[in-house]
Amino acid sequence: MLRQDRLIALALIVICLMAALGNWLGGVPAQRPDPVARTSGGAADVALIPIAGVITFAGESSPLGGGTTAGAQGIMRAVRRAERDGVKAILLNINSPGGSAAASQAIFEELMRVRQKGKVKIVATMADVAASGGYYVAAAADHIVANPSTITGSIGVIVQIQNLTDLLKKVGVQTVTIKSGKFKDIASAYRPITPGETDLLKSFVNESYQQFFEAILRGRQGKITRAELEPVADGRILIGAAALDAKLIDSLGNYYDAVEQIKALTKLKTEPVIRNYLTPDWRESFQQLFTFSLDQWFPEQRLHRLTYWNKIPLALME
Repeated sequence: MLRQDRLIALALIVICLMAALGNWLGGVPAQRPDPVARTSGGAADVALIPIAGVITFAGESSPLGGGTTAGAQGIMRAVRRAERDGVKAILLNINSPGGSAAASQAIFEELMRVRQKGKVKIVATMADVAASGGYYVAAAADHIVANPSTITGSIGVIVQIQNLTDLLKKVGVQTVTIKSGKFKDIASAYRPITPGETDLLKSFVNESYQQFFEAILRGRQGKITRAELEPVADGRILIGAAALDAKLIDSLGNYYDAVEQIKALTKLKTEPVIRNYLTPDWRESFQQLFTFSLDQWFPEQRLHRLTYWNKIPLALME
């Protein structure tokens, strides 16, 4: 019986390897928002960079496709690779409700670095949702296109803390905390928050929000003023049509309209060659496969990562 289990496990591993290798050789992108996106041979005019799911630094995805989070590290690598390849434009295809403040900020700054050089144009197209951190990233584009019903905006920062003390009392659980300083267990779920901690977290949230606000003004310089941004930067969500009126985006349309904007900005006379730059190369494919396999066969690896992040108070743009 044990030998049969090993053979089944080996067969599954071989299938995963073949699938990952097929993705790499066949050039099938992990996310294909549109058939215009190609990975065929030849130099690309436009680097397509999909940003789908919750924005985190590392991100998690399967080597067989279907990523669940948008990893800032992978996105920034894709931006640098596109810049090295001399593409004329970067097309951001955003479908994200936001995520980590730091990860969203890191992507924004990397895009602004490229944009300020003036050699590569950046256009963002919004799908179902591009809110909070998703909008943060979009603000770095030269031109933002949204569908009339796209959900966007949600400009703000939030920290949420659970208080489980009443529940724990009911089941007879007590927690003893030994700490080096009064704020070391800030945001603990095992006791009520103190006034001092509330003030500290408010300061943290306000500072992060101010960075977000100023970043939008930088990215949308000449398109929206501070006085115009303030009324809609209170956490509210807007649909695409209202976002256009509020000057948060530049035009209404879809993916194809975003491609037309790229042609106008880069003065391309023919249809651009678009390549998905978030598709991993063969090294990344095998690395993802190995991680994916570990998570499947040793689920405690995933549990360890989740419990680790639960210990850290996060500023989320959501």
